[in-house]
Amino acid sequence: MENQNNPQYEPQQPQAPQQPQAPQQPQAPQYQAPQQPYQPQYQQYQPQPQYHVAPTQTNGLGIAGFVLSLVGLVLFWVPFLDVIAPLIGIVLSAFGMKRKPNGLAIAGLVIGIVAFVVGLIWTIAAISAARYTGFRW
Repeated sequence: MENQNNPQYEPQQPQAPQQPQAPQQPQAPQYQAPQQPYQPQYQQYQPQPQYHVAPTQTNGLGIAGFVLSLVGLVLFWVPFLDVIAPLIGIVLSAFGMKRKPNGLAIAGLVIGIVAFVVGLIWTIAAISAARYTGFRW
């Protein structure tokens, strides 16, 4: 049963077909003048803090002693070179210890001493083996 008193219920009447309407032209927005004249906002100059970086110091003698000591340690199997390179590295590292920074000079000194001892043992062993086999110089 349908309730005839209900205002939400209204029977739909068929509508007549409508004529197509012409498309409307979009209207350009109208320019509105600013209320006050334009005044740019400037920020006050604030200087940036300047950091002064000290130039890094190098220790040429320490670097050279480290490199020669390392070469002597790597080439410990070459007779006579395994003693000469670390010995020069020890001397250069010792002079490099008097300058700052001396980190590589200390490392060169330690590596040079180790390389010199290993090289000296290897050279003595090579000379002994050569004499034992009858090798003539």
